[in-house]
Amino acid sequence: MNPKKDSSLLIQFIYWCLTAIAAFVLLALTSPNSARAREIVIVQSLDLSGQSNLGKDFSNGIRTYIDAVNARGGVRGRKISLLQLDDSGDPKQTIANLQQLIKENQVDGLIGPTSARSYLEVAASDLLRTTGLTMLGAPTGARASGAGNSRALPIRASYADEARQLLSHIATMQIKRVALVRGEGEEAEFAATALRDEAKRRNLILDFDGDTPSWQKRNTINANIEAVVIAGDAVGVSTALAHTKQTARNANVFGFSTIDHRTLLEIAKQAAIGVVISQAMPSAEKNVFPFQREHRDLMKRYRDEPPSLHTLEGYVVARVLIAALETIPGEPTAANVTAALRSARDLDLGAINVSTRIPENAMRFVNLSAVSKKGALIE
Repeated sequence: MNPKKDSSLLIQFIYWCLTAIAAFVLLALTSPNSARAREIVIVQSLDLSGQSNLGKDFSNGIRTYIDAVNARGGVRGRKISLLQLDDSGDPKQTIANLQQLIKENQVDGLIGPTSARSYLEVAASDLLRTTGLTMLGAPTGARASGAGNSRALPIRASYADEARQLLSHIATMQIKRVALVRGEGEEAEFAATALRDEAKRRNLILDFDGDTPSWQKRNTINANIEAVVIAGDAVGVSTALAHTKQTARNANVFGFSTIDHRTLLEIAKQAAIGVVISQAMPSAEKNVFPFQREHRDLMKRYRDEPPSLHTLEGYVVARVLIAALETIPGEPTAANVTAALRSARDLDLGAINVSTRIPENAMRFVNLSAVSKKGALIE
């Protein structure tokens, strides 16, 4: 036995082991599938402090699905980090928030704001072009195409789609005398403009077109009105709805998806029953399709709020985003995320087929539902 030789071999063996361990650790740290791989950062500026629950509900829907994805290990071993700032529906604050988030983080994806004006402001700015980001989805029916920016990928139907569905339904009822009442609220004017444009396209002359104060000045003259379309959110249309029920008792009342039926029922009480509301998402209260059941189950598991149309919309937007991220083999950079979103396969949810590849002006899912006595929506 040669002690010197044995000692040399032992030293070489230890050196080899240490080298192998170092290589293994380095590989683990740099692998995309590693637990330490860089998080995928998604940012959003939205109205979380407004009067309606729209922003909060939409945020809860997004976070619920992302929480579920992170709980199962994330996307290709990467956790999703959703960073949000409140803009109170102010477009200038929206831009400032996004600039701050982009400056402080390596941002991979962007979800659109919940305010129509903020959404259009982002689409018209240089922010998307200079960063390479694409703005995905938002619970607003505003169209961004007029802003000349193709980096906005909507998920839900536009107010134009909703107006088309509402007036088509009214036409099937052989109704000729229609009033348009613009309530208060951020989205009211956008929805009202869409209905005016659709009425003009159909050569339908509206018997009334004005705001709530002007509508309230009318009394007996409203008795001949057959249908009233109220544009705005639940809080903003409640006064107009009360006057409609008093002065146009036989009229059918319609509203846009901006109206949360639970809030409307809470404020307007009996006046809310029977109001027909257009919906840009399938019902969040039913369990007909797997995605509806999953959404409800995840809301119970991760949130302490009941599901709503806007939590469902947030959930769908998150599903579209995650499905696109799962197709990226390498780094989920802004450019790769944009490419993945634009080439993503349609998401077939049974009741709705979601696509980011169809033109922005294409018709999307719209359904009509009536508020029942029990507070549910009846299709």
